[in-house]
Order: sequence, then structure tokens, then C-alpha cells
Amino acid sequence: MALGALVWLVGSVAFFMLVAVRESSARGWVDGARSLTGGQRWGMAIAGWLIVFVAFGLAWALLLLRKRVPRWGLWAVAVVIAALAPTVQALFPYEDHYIVHLISGPGGAAFVTGMRWAAAAAIIPFLVVPFVLLNDKLKDRFGEPELRRATTVLVAGFVVITLIAAPLTV
Repeated sequence: MALGALVWLVGSVAFFMLVAVRESSARGWVDGARSLTGGQRWGMAIAGWLIVFVAFGLAWALLLLRKRVPRWGLWAVAVVIAALAPTVQALFPYEDHYIVHLISGPGGAAFVTGMRWAAAAAIIPFLVVPFVLLNDKLKDRFGEPELRRATTVLVAGFVVITLIAAPLTV
């Protein structure tokens, strides 16, 4: 019991420390992407896509693999999601959150474009998949295994299309 409380306390403190340094970690992500790509628009768009999609992709993995992966594996994925969350939040361009100071420089606009494409790739499946898989009429018409396969193929195709579109639209 005391060990669980200690782990919870340490985890909470670590998360709040990540929140406190989120702009530094966000700037580090952008600067690292700029170093790797030389500020090229296509590379920055892919880096922007990755930072958002990795967090959501890991959340999907957590949901889909929760019965197939050992508990410690699920905790490891949850820790990575928690570590990425402040950085993603600091970088995401939403109203009243001006991120120009974090992304200014070569490829900054492309980075934001990549993030916007990744937001579509991450959020639309979260809305569509439960609707499709919980719809009894669709299950009766196509059968549950076929419905799952088709949904997986369509979602994976949509994600790949957004990854391709991100550098092409900058």
C-alpha cells in the first residue's frame, strides 16, 4: 500500500515537472527536428506529424493491446504517453496559444502543417471506429470479423494518407 502511494507521488511529481518544462521540451523537439532535416519543409512536416501521432498512436496501442500485453508493458506505454503529453500540448496550435516563439525559424510553418494533419489522423479514428464497431446493424450486415478488418484497413489507409499529405501540402 505504501509502495503504491510512493509510486503515485513520484509519478505525479514527475508529470508536473514535465508540465513545467513543456516549452523547453517542445523547443527541443523542434530544434532537434530542424537539426535532423536542415529545416527542410518536408522533414519538418513529418516531424510535426510524428509528435502528435505518436502520442495518439500509443493511446490506441494501449486500448487495443490491453488484454494481450503484460501489465508492466501497459504501464510503460502509459508513462511514454504521459511524458509526451506536455510537449504535444505546448506545441499544438489552438486559440489563444501562440506558439510562434517555439517554432520560429526554417520549417516552422511546415511543422504546424504536419501537426494539423496528424491531428486529423489521430482524432477522426477516435470518433469513427467506436461508431462503426458498436453499430449492431453493421455487425449484422457484414459480420464482426469482416467489419473489424475493413475498419482497420480503412483507418490505417487514412493515417498513411495524412502522413503523405503533410509534406505535400507545405
